[in-house]
Amino acid sequence: MLNFIFTNRYKIGVALIFAGIGGVTIGVIIAHFAGFPEGEAIDYFNWMPRGWLMQTIGQLVAFGAGQLLLIGMAMLAWEDTEMTWARATYLAFLSWIQFALIFGVLPSEWLNLSQGPLEWTNQREFINFPPILFLGNEIGLSLGALKDIIQLGISTGALVTAFVVGYLIQDINEAKERGKTRISDYGKEVVKVGADG
Repeated sequence: MLNFIFTNRYKIGVALIFAGIGGVTIGVIIAHFAGFPEGEAIDYFNWMPRGWLMQTIGQLVAFGAGQLLLIGMAMLAWEDTEMTWARATYLAFLSWIQFALIFGVLPSEWLNLSQGPLEWTNQREFINFPPILFLGNEIGLSLGALKDIIQLGISTGALVTAFVVGYLIQDINEAKERGKTRISDYGKEVVKVGADG
């Protein structure tokens, strides 16, 4: 599978870039025009549904398409040779954009949604625990605390994912080589024989 992707990396990368640009454009249009108040007339996109749900869907479409765009741009720099300073700088710039998205934009938009249209504040209760669990004390969890717990999950999940992907991508060229079948000078597939045979 990796050999196929590596062989066709330029075609796949360019396709992902165009899909990403198109998806970001569509997502931004949805998010922008869905954010207008109900009843306000818009020239071209008056048919677009309004409200926080459509606006959030547009933002998620734009974010997902942005991921496709970054993957496509990274695939164009994937080579079988030693890393050069220019390629390392380019990939570091793409990594910086990715981290700015997942640790800056994504948490900010979640807080905008939860504190704005959803009104998840500390004054609104999410759940009240039975007092018998806490020695007769009344303990509850507010929607503001739930918002922060979800935010912590988003950031921690993104950080763990970044660590795992960063670790796995270091050996991508070796994994590609392991997937290849070797052909001998005589046209036969080379098969490694175990120590006993």
